[in-house]
Amino acid sequence: MKRFNSFLVVILGFVMASSANGAATEDRNGSAGLPVHYEFSAGGITTYFTDCKGLGSQNEVVEHRLAGARGDNTVMKIPGRQSVKNLTCSKSLGKSLELWNWRQQVGKGERERLDATLVAYDQTMSPIAEWNFTRVWPVSIDYNETTPGKETMVFAADQIQRVR
Repeated sequence: MKRFNSFLVVILGFVMASSANGAATEDRNGSAGLPVHYEFSAGGITTYFTDCKGLGSQNEVVEHRLAGARGDNTVMKIPGRQSVKNLTCSKSLGKSLELWNWRQQVGKGERERLDATLVAYDQTMSPIAEWNFTRVWPVSIDYNETTPGKETMVFAADQIQRVR
């Protein structure tokens, strides 16, 4: 029965993604346009999003001034501290309270930071990319922010790694 439920969740996630305006990815020719959907798993919670943005990291840019022999100043830009961008994902509003309950635990020290995986799937249910996150926690959850019936979550993480 558990296997059937997992299969049903995947099919429903695919139907949701097919009917929503998902994010775009590159096709084999390198042009954008194919909708994708995302499977997010953290600490036993698994859900499907139709859009995820902010996957990545960034470095501060530190300017170091060098005095030249002839009095000219040169500015050299060097990488500073690295940080992980916040991940913003949205989906259709569902009945599950798992994400809501996780959000309510933030600040209480109980199971608030979890390791997570995000897998992007194409229209044929083939995985096209995968990321691992370390110590993820839900920063915010919004309902009906811009589109009625939509749920938007923002996640913060300590580290991100693309594995596929």
